[in-house]
Amino acid sequence: MSSEINGKLAILDGPDFICIGMPKAGTGWLYDQLQSHPDFWMPPVKEVLYLYRKQPKIPLEGTRGGFGLKHLQEGDERRRKRPHELPRDRSLDLGFIEAATLCNNSPRDLNLYAALFRFKGERLSGDISPVYADLDGEMIAQVAERFPFTKLVMMVREPISRVWSRLNMLPAEKFDETLLEDSTRFRNFLQTSPIIRDLSYPTQVVQRWRSKAPKLPQHHFLLDDVAGEPEKTRADIWSYLGADANKSTPLPADYNRKRKGAKPARLEMNETARSALIEVFRDELIACAAMFGSRAQQWPAKYGL
Repeated sequence: MSSEINGKLAILDGPDFICIGMPKAGTGWLYDQLQSHPDFWMPPVKEVLYLYRKQPKIPLEGTRGGFGLKHLQEGDERRRKRPHELPRDRSLDLGFIEAATLCNNSPRDLNLYAALFRFKGERLSGDISPVYADLDGEMIAQVAERFPFTKLVMMVREPISRVWSRLNMLPAEKFDETLLEDSTRFRNFLQTSPIIRDLSYPTQVVQRWRSKAPKLPQHHFLLDDVAGEPEKTRADIWSYLGADANKSTPLPADYNRKRKGAKPARLEMNETARSALIEVFRDELIACAAMFGSRAQQWPAKYGL
């Protein structure tokens, strides 16, 4: 997308924005609402994941929150499409797949990363990879230096609800349900498991990115606001990223591709588990209320804090 740089209009090199988290906080909704807007061209995979590893692995198999790349490559138009699978330019998507394949066969290089977004033309585009909530400070600083005009957007969810949602996603063989009956063991799991410890503290994510990329614009949006005021929240995000919020889109603001056919929660939060979660996330809940305000101010009271 064009932007004014040193008094001149220029096409931004690389992503116009990067979503820096969080998992299970509405990033799927964000991707769908952006790719349905005419001012955006989004990669055909939601989670590019390029910045996360020294040897990148952009997911080019399966759907991973975006479009079925196998169907794109084969030009399969026979299958029944879901509402978020809107018409796309197949030639651009195939170009992205070719560029992504090159990235997957090379060490991490921010110039190769920038090239992934050349297919946007004059539209806006970005990377929605929620694991960037765990990106280290050195990588953040490199991103800020290479892409000084990129905007940061963060989706935030109340920490305990986010963690519980994540635990329900884990297959039985990867989470010992007996932990929920032992507060000491469960508390230790919450404090040491990388999938929980490294991705469940939104205030730390914000502070790390502010510290290492202080000049990059950063804005957060609460999942509570997505649920409570989807149209306003969507318009606020579009505007922040530089799109025209008055343009029409075929996708309703409250559309959730995961809602239909959603499985019931596998785990039941008993009092032992609830108490352990409150103990571990007490300080973070209070810090979130102070940092994010709005509906986040209600989070501590939800747990009697």
